[in-house]
Order: sequence, then C-alpha cells, then structure tokens
Amino acid sequence: MEKTIEIKAIDKEKALKRALNILGVELTDNETVDIVEKVAPRKKFFGLLGTEPGIYEISIKTKQEEKKEVKEHKEHKPHVHKYEKEKTEKHVKNEKVEKPEKAEKVEKTEKVDHSGQEKEISEKVAFFVEKMKLDIKYKIKRVKERVYVVEFFGKDNALIIGQKGKTLNSFEYLLNSMIKNCKIEIDVEKFKEKRNDTLKVLAKRMAEKVSKTGKTVRLNAMPPRERKVIHEVVNKYPDLDTFSEGRDPKRYIVIKKKR
Repeated sequence: MEKTIEIKAIDKEKALKRALNILGVELTDNETVDIVEKVAPRKKFFGLLGTEPGIYEISIKTKQEEKKEVKEHKEHKPHVHKYEKEKTEKHVKNEKVEKPEKAEKVEKTEKVDHSGQEKEISEKVAFFVEKMKLDIKYKIKRVKERVYVVEFFGKDNALIIGQKGKTLNSFEYLLNSMIKNCKIEIDVEKFKEKRNDTLKVLAKRMAEKVSKTGKTVRLNAMPPRERKVIHEVVNKYPDLDTFSEGRDPKRYIVIKKKR
C-alpha cells in the first residue's frame, strides 16, 4: 500500500516528520520512503528573516503486510522520534550545565552582554552591507545601557536613507527584530536630526489644518521615534487629540478635533 502527501517545510527531515504525523504512520523496516523536492526552500532577505518553506512530496510504500504490528512497533522504533528524543535529552543536559555557570558569573554578566551585543550588531550590519554591495562604512557606539547607535557614512548614504528615511527605518526595524535585549538606532550623517525638523513642520501644518476644517487627518506610517515627535507638537493644541492606530511597522498617527 502506498501513501503520498505534499508537505511544506524548510528541509527534508522536517517534511518527513510532518508527513508521518499527518498520515499517522510509524516507519519500520517493512516500509520505504521516497522524498521529492518539488519547490526548494528560499531564504528571506539574504537569510536575515529566516527561510520560506519548500514543498516536498513524501511517498511511503509498504514492502509487505505486517502480521505482527504490535510486536514490530516495539522492536523498530521510528528514526524520527528517536532523533527527537536524543535532541531533547541533550537540550535538557545542556540546560542543567549552563544554569550553574550563569549563577557563578552574575557580576560579569553586564560586561559580557555589552561585548556580545556589539559583536552581534556588527556582524549583522556587515552582512547586510556586503550583500547589498554598498560603498559605505559604519561605526557602533553604546550611548546608554543596552542602547546602541549605528552611524553610517560614505558614498552610498542615500541608499541607506531611502525615500523620506523609509529604508533607514526598515533597516532599523529589521535589526531590532533580530537582536533582542537591546535597542538599536541607525543614523546617516545626522539625518534623523534633519528629519525631526521636517516632522515638526509637518505636525504643525496638519494640526492647523484639523483645527481649521474639523476634519480628521491620518498620517503615513512611521516608526515610534517619529510618531513621538508628531505627538509632542500636536499635544500643544488644546482643541486637538492625537493617537496611534495599527501595528508596527505600519502603525500611523491620527489627528482629530476634540468633541
């Protein structure tokens, strides 16, 4: 008897495991497996955003009928489950070993974290710059506890900034999504300072428009830093109300007249 199923997964091993779970089959010496990669997995954004699953066709064929299913089930343990069991046992052992080390080095944690975080940030930025073939340099500095600024400078500044800072904001959002336990800001030759001045002018113009017409205004999506600038300006108008809607990175500001 043959059972065939198509599975989405990031590799053949995970595709086989999912197929076995869905079909309710446990592999024994009485069965053969054919795996055909119909669509190869694809890395998202140079691998920085993980891997998009491929499509695999899994075919499980029975060599002969199993007369003693219960007995053979005990004698022939599924390879996949055995692998998962070993992996779990190793994971548990590692956790038991690591915990005492963390307890013994509490005083040195902060120093190690800073060094490790700067190295991780530098590796991710270098990878991005190399893949995009940018003629640009950068430096990283820690401005306060767990807050880092990556400053770019070079011929390709404009490519990092993008239209109205959209590329810069996206890159900043991407880095903060990949590197946890710290905040990362990106700047290109004081672009943010100039951008803040532009945002203040925009906020004032939109506030006066809403005050005059009474019509609600919705601004384009902005990162938290830029929304804060808008809020601070609009809050100076006693007859106006401002709040944010949506979810990052598509969260935007709404300015409306108070009732």
